[in-house]
Amino acid sequence: MPPHRPVTPAQRDLDRAIRAAILRDGRIGHALAYGSFTQGTADAFSDLEYYVFLAPADLPNFDVRAWLNAVAPVRHFVANDFGTPNAVMDDLIRVELHAEPETALSQVEAWPNEHMDPAAMLLKDQGGRLAAHLAALVAKDRPQPETAAQLIHDRLLNGLVFGVNVLERGERVRALELMWWVRGGLLRLARLAEGNTEHWLTASRRAEWELSQETLERYALLTGRLDELEMLYAEAWNWMQDLSERVPGLRGANPQLARDLTDRLGAAPQRR
Repeated sequence: MPPHRPVTPAQRDLDRAIRAAILRDGRIGHALAYGSFTQGTADAFSDLEYYVFLAPADLPNFDVRAWLNAVAPVRHFVANDFGTPNAVMDDLIRVELHAEPETALSQVEAWPNEHMDPAAMLLKDQGGRLAAHLAALVAKDRPQPETAAQLIHDRLLNGLVFGVNVLERGERVRALELMWWVRGGLLRLARLAEGNTEHWLTASRRAEWELSQETLERYALLTGRLDELEMLYAEAWNWMQDLSERVPGLRGANPQLARDLTDRLGAAPQRR
């Protein structure tokens, strides 16, 4: 494992400044932090992540960019693919700040119960409602990866067939893009096969240190250039079949479907 780069003074100072601004702002009735800083795993490259909840009447006038810029200079700002406001501050520190109406407080209970620590997360809570929802969240069962194994396998198989057909049509750029979904499914099956599901929701997180060298080497074989796609898809199919035998209780591909895929990919050159 490479040397740990501890959290920087700049990160700590910015976190303290944001927390203080949340406490001062009378429009914010409830707030929490989440992510690696609340899980005890933050390092020099970690984001700062928060939710603030306001009265519905105050929300339209709450400008996230302006609010953050009053705390520290915002060097870049955008809503990401999921609609979450993202800011880049000095020293390339990323900040995610969700602003939600107080009527959405109960939605916290629907979050996956993975690495949740209410004592570390809770920042502000007028009336105690947020604390109650966080308590209900951590009372839920944690994700059970084994119960999702068959669905992951079946979605992976669907994605693999999708990619193979696109590749044979000649859309190599699109086939390379679809390989992203294939790699993600294989990484989850690999975690199940190795019994290491500590970071299940984001299967790639800390993979270099949590998964075996064999898995990392096989994963690396799924990366390459546009002119290597036949090898990549053949390797993905081979690895999928191996993992199907190693994950307990997993039902593999339909035999005829397996033969069809092998006929399409089996003759492709292997890169070892």
